[in-house]
Amino acid sequence: MALDGIVLSNIIHELKQKIIGGKIDKIYQLEQAELLLTIRNNKTNYKLLLNAGSQYPRINFSTLSKNETNTPPMFCMFLRKHIGGGKIIDIIQPNFERIVKICIEAKDELGDITNKILILEIMGRHSNIILIKEDNLILDSIKHISYDKSKVRPILPNYIYNYPPNQDKLNPLLVNKLTFIEAISSLDNEIYKRLYQTFSGLSPLISRQICLDAKLDSHAKDISENGLLALYNAFNNIITYVKSANFTPTLYETQDGDLVDYYSFDLPIIEADKKTHNQSINDILEQFTHTKNHRYNISQKTADIKKLIITFIDRTTRKEALLQQAVKTSTDNELFKIYGELITAYSYNITPGDNNFTTLNYYDTNPQEIVIPLDTNKSAIENAQAYFKKYSKLKRAHSAALEQLDIIKDDLKYLQSVLVCLDMLENETDIMELRQELIDMGYLKRKLKDSKKKTKNKQPYLHFKTSSNLDIYVGKNNYQNDELTMKFAKAHDMWLHLKNGAGSHVIIKSQNGYEFTNQDLYEGAILAAYHSSARLSSNVQIDYTLRKNIKKIPSQKPGMVIYNNFKTLSVTPTENEVNMLLAVTNK
Repeated sequence: MALDGIVLSNIIHELKQKIIGGKIDKIYQLEQAELLLTIRNNKTNYKLLLNAGSQYPRINFSTLSKNETNTPPMFCMFLRKHIGGGKIIDIIQPNFERIVKICIEAKDELGDITNKILILEIMGRHSNIILIKEDNLILDSIKHISYDKSKVRPILPNYIYNYPPNQDKLNPLLVNKLTFIEAISSLDNEIYKRLYQTFSGLSPLISRQICLDAKLDSHAKDISENGLLALYNAFNNIITYVKSANFTPTLYETQDGDLVDYYSFDLPIIEADKKTHNQSINDILEQFTHTKNHRYNISQKTADIKKLIITFIDRTTRKEALLQQAVKTSTDNELFKIYGELITAYSYNITPGDNNFTTLNYYDTNPQEIVIPLDTNKSAIENAQAYFKKYSKLKRAHSAALEQLDIIKDDLKYLQSVLVCLDMLENETDIMELRQELIDMGYLKRKLKDSKKKTKNKQPYLHFKTSSNLDIYVGKNNYQNDELTMKFAKAHDMWLHLKNGAGSHVIIKSQNGYEFTNQDLYEGAILAAYHSSARLSSNVQIDYTLRKNIKKIPSQKPGMVIYNNFKTLSVTPTENEVNMLLAVTNK
């Protein structure tokens, strides 16, 4: 992700055009380190997202984020008290760093006008959102940094706010040719590293692009006087664009529609199959980061589930290996039965004290001599009884092991399906539903503080439309799969599922005797393959049949069904095809 000082300057330029003079109407805290401000200006509402998370810290206008939570955290309530209803009077990027200062004019408890500053520091895992007064006194922050964590720069209420150390970097907006050449010449490492190590706000990406524009090897360590001049000219061109706000926001994608990168200018150094220009860097940033950040947040909240399921899978796999070994060992039980039968038949030929007995095995199709080991302390009949007892024991063990293997096979299939479900969770309700499912199945323990009242999911299934405008529904967990197939779907709806693997149930709704086309089936199969354990595979086998051919066995785990009269379709799922179906749905 390329959110450096230049991209941030581009973002702030757009923010200033739309929200300066605007009133902060509402404040929400969506995640542990994520705020959403609803700002009204010129009869228009804007949703401003501030994210201080470790993975995708950023500031941008948001159109996709939710705008409320059930129980606002303390920091959210604190901000509502201090800047709720406040007026945004300026937005500043100090020293061209990845820092945003939102200057706000708000009333205090006595009704007097006071100035406060909301600061977003974009610094990876050290990112933070801080509210300070005009005199730089910290009022509070979304992350408290104590002396234990940082003796250099603690972030706590009633402490003085100081900027993060900038390692004596120069502001690129204030540099002239002489200063530039002196600063670059004073270093002896790779040229592109000299740029971002010398000037604030420059990323390695734009530094390599400047070297490319100057026709210099970015990894070279030696640079001539002409090279220095060419480097300054390339650098100055970029900075001139920034000063004049002459941005050309660009999004880079692969042929399949996967997002590669973005920047405020068209950078030839970024290798991508497709590039799209957009007037708004905010739109590009939202498109690029929203899904990635959402998936990251979901994965963080379900990390314990994933770890637990993987542990159960490993444990079950080891148990399966032991049972298979037991089955292999117990396959010799018929031989012990033959030993017992032969000893019983020829007991009169066995002399007490013999340690073995050789006879003809008439149970074999081609009778041959067989040597039977004997216990010298037992009589012939006692030896026979010992072999019959061993035969019976191994036979029982063999049957039990086979039964356990069938159970383990179902367990592994179920656990794999839960891993698939983790990739489809969209909101807190989805997570709660999956946790409830695992509690019901005995994999999780119910917490005492958990409410017994279940939250109804407003979006129980993923919804798509085919190119022929048929509705397609995809289950997001095994309970949803059962409900989707056994209750929601009608007899002549089409059902699709990954062949011999874990995946979601997919239903294509029929319309008044409509006959499904090959394209309908193909698009349904793409969704079934994409929402399965074979998402990254090619030539994925998808079974499809009418809903009336599906049966649920009461004793089976949720999501497990049997079906007949099916056909199989081979597809290779891609994110681009899924996004195309989503685009049809959102029309």
